[in-house]
Amino acid sequence: MKVFPIFTSLMLAVMISSAHAEENAIHVGRSAAGQLKFTVNFPLPLELLPSVFPGKPGYATGDLGIHAADEENATNDFFILTSTCDLRFVLVAKTPGMEVWNDTGTAHMAVGENFFIGPPFFDTHPLWNIVSGTTGNVYSVTLKLQDVNGVYADSAPFEFSFMPLDFHPVLQLARSGPHSATLRWPVEANGWILESANSPTGSAWNVVTNNPSLNGTNFFLNLPATHTQQFFRLRLP
Repeated sequence: MKVFPIFTSLMLAVMISSAHAEENAIHVGRSAAGQLKFTVNFPLPLELLPSVFPGKPGYATGDLGIHAADEENATNDFFILTSTCDLRFVLVAKTPGMEVWNDTGTAHMAVGENFFIGPPFFDTHPLWNIVSGTTGNVYSVTLKLQDVNGVYADSAPFEFSFMPLDFHPVLQLARSGPHSATLRWPVEANGWILESANSPTGSAWNVVTNNPSLNGTNFFLNLPATHTQQFFRLRLP
């Protein structure tokens, strides 16, 4: 946790960025023999930031999508799908603490449950969620692809692994007027608790009940300037 004295100096900070980008994808194609196949364009395990999704605690991303391949690679026996197939993925296994939300976003998938993908060209984004994890540990799900139209054979099971990112959100403080200041912190810290105290070494930390506003990738909270020294910190519940 980081503690910041108010009005003593102007704090500069670099926001921690996501360890993955939206272009990360699971590409789906077929072999020459007609078996469904996965390929990935990112290293495993994939690091997950703290969840920004309400009601979905832990670490999560919806950026990692499942895409119909649009390029063939004969060397790797990987070919584009025909439009007559209709795909689902099946959750074969998951490690404790790792979940995938179902295709309606209402519950965690059970082992053996199907997730709707559809016919090509598809681009679907399940919510991958480490609901209870320790940084440095690896969590995984095992999936296989099925074609409900029977054009292609089921894929071999494929394990996707994830790791909680060791995330330390940074509070930034700046004057916003002669009698006011603004606190700012990254949206990835959604669910963290903002607290204040008169001393950084004391035990009397109080929850700041003012609701912050959201602007882009940051939370903002305007505070009145007083002659009383205050310190602020973010804390996981």
